[in-house]
Amino acid sequence: MALSRDRRITMQGYLLLTPSMLTLFLVVVFPLAYLFYLSLMNFTFGRVTGFAGLKNYFHVLTDSIFYESLKVTIIFTAWSVVGQLLLALLFAMVIHYSGAFEAGIRLLVILPYMISEVAGGVTLRWILNAEFGFVNWILMSLKLIAHPLNFLGEPAYAMASIIGANLWISVPFATLVLLAGLKSISTEIYESAQIDGAGFYRSFFSITLPLLRVQILVVLLIQTMFSFRHFPLPYAMTGGGPGATTKLLALVLQEKMMYLVFGYNAALSVIMMILTLAIAGLYLKFMTMGKE
Repeated sequence: MALSRDRRITMQGYLLLTPSMLTLFLVVVFPLAYLFYLSLMNFTFGRVTGFAGLKNYFHVLTDSIFYESLKVTIIFTAWSVVGQLLLALLFAMVIHYSGAFEAGIRLLVILPYMISEVAGGVTLRWILNAEFGFVNWILMSLKLIAHPLNFLGEPAYAMASIIGANLWISVPFATLVLLAGLKSISTEIYESAQIDGAGFYRSFFSITLPLLRVQILVVLLIQTMFSFRHFPLPYAMTGGGPGATTKLLALVLQEKMMYLVFGYNAALSVIMMILTLAIAGLYLKFMTMGKE
C-alpha cells in the first residue's frame, strides 16, 4: 500500500536527521554512558576487575584533594568569569563607539583568541619567569620593584597569573558576543532617552544593560562552564603548583590519569559534569526569569 504524502515527508525528515543523530550518539551519548559505566566499576591499570557500585564516588567525596581542588577551581572560575564580563563589556563599548577606528581596535582585542591556549601558556611562562622574564625586566627598569618577582612560584602570585592569562585568552570571545548585542540595539532608543534628558550613565544602566541581559547571561553560562573545567593554561604555566595552589579539578583528572586510576577519574568527571549542569541550570533559570 502506497504511503501517504505526509508520511513520506516525515520519513524523509527522519532519514535526513539520521547522520546527525548517529554522530550525536557516537560523540555525546555513548561516551557519557561509558563514563557512567566506568564510574561504577573497579577500573585500575587499564583493567575492569569487578563492580564497585558507589565506591568510586565515595572515594572522591572523601578525598581531601577533591575539596582543595574544588576550592581552587571555584576561586579561579569566579574571578575569571567576573573579570571576563567586566572587561568584555568595556571593550565592547569602546569598539562600538570608536567610529572610524572600530575595525583596528576590534582586531587588537580579538587577536589573543587566535592563539592556542597551550602556546599562550608556554609563552606567558617565559614572559613571567623570575630570572629572565620580560615582565620582571620592565618592572625593574621602571624602578617599580627592587628584586624579581616569582610570579609562578609564589602562591600569592601564581593564581593571579593564571587568572590574568585566562582573561587575556578568553575576553575576546565574550567581547564579540556583547558587541553583537550592542549592535542589535536600535539607536532610536538612545535618541529618545537623550531627548528625555538621560546622560551616558543613565542610558547605560537603564537601556544598555537591560537590553544586553540575554547576551550577558550567555557569556556567564559559557565562560563559567569553560573556566570550571579549564586545563591548558594552568597545566602549561604552573602544572598546578606551587604546591596545590593552582591545581584545578582538571589537573587532578590529569594527575590520576597518569596513575591509571580510571574508576576514580570517571567518578570525578561525573561529579564535575553534575556541578557544571547545576550551574548552567541556575543561569538558565535567571535567563528565563521574568519572561513567564
